[in-house]
Amino acid sequence: MTDTGPALSAAEWTGVLTHRDKLAAIREQLLDTPFSGHAVAALLLYDQPYGFTQEDVEDEVQVADYCAAMTREREAGGDHATAGTFKMLGERHRIRARKIAALLPPPGVASADAPQRPPI
Repeated sequence: MTDTGPALSAAEWTGVLTHRDKLAAIREQLLDTPFSGHAVAALLLYDQPYGFTQEDVEDEVQVADYCAAMTREREAGGDHATAGTFKMLGERHRIRARKIAALLPPPGVASADAPQRPPI
C-alpha cells in the first residue's frame, strides 16, 4: 500500500475554504465536460494510489456486518446504549461503502490492459 500525503496542505485548505468563490470557479473549469461532478471525481480517482478499490467497499461492508452482529449481541445482553452505538456505526459504514462503490466501475467492468484478479 502506498502511503499518500494530504492532497492539500492546511494552508492551501484554508485558502480554498476562505475563498469559496474561487473554489466554485475551479469546479466550473473542471466540469467543462459532458460529465457530472460525480463522474469527474470518479474518473480522477480511478486507478490512483489515493483512490478507492473494490476492497475498500468490501472492508466497509464487513465492518458494517460486524457492527450489526455486535448490535444484536449487545441488545441481547441488555446493553442498549452500546447496541445503539454499534447500530449507528454500522449504518455509517454501509453508507460509506455505497459512496465508495458509486465512484468505482461496476463489478465485471475492467479496462483491456488491467490485470484480472483471480476469484476469491
